[in-house]
Amino acid sequence: MFVLKIVTDFASAHFLRNYHGDCARLHGHNWQVEVLIESEVLNVAGMTIDFRDVKKQTKAIIKRFDHRYLNDIPPFDEVNPTAENIAQYFFKEVGKLINNQDVRVCEVVIWETPRASVAYSE
Repeated sequence: MFVLKIVTDFASAHFLRNYHGDCARLHGHNWQVEVLIESEVLNVAGMTIDFRDVKKQTKAIIKRFDHRYLNDIPPFDEVNPTAENIAQYFFKEVGKLINNQDVRVCEVVIWETPRASVAYSE
């Protein structure tokens, strides 16, 4: 199995609902996003998928949130914008753009700080 990983980032603000602590107040993060793609096969160029394609599709999702207030943007206007929910969202949305018979998103890791991250996979 081949596993390809890209790393990118975005900045946004949010607050957590139903949370008793500092994160219940408006604050921001410079989020780091890792998207891992897996494949058992290589294409004629000897790749699973071009890194550029994975970055392009991931950045299409990031564009919805970069330098924005997450609590105002669907689905986070209703779903609590926790790192867990953001990781799951990226997993599903990037998967819609990337997954095919040969490659699929296998994991997304969201870092809200350099020392705290959440990984989501199915």
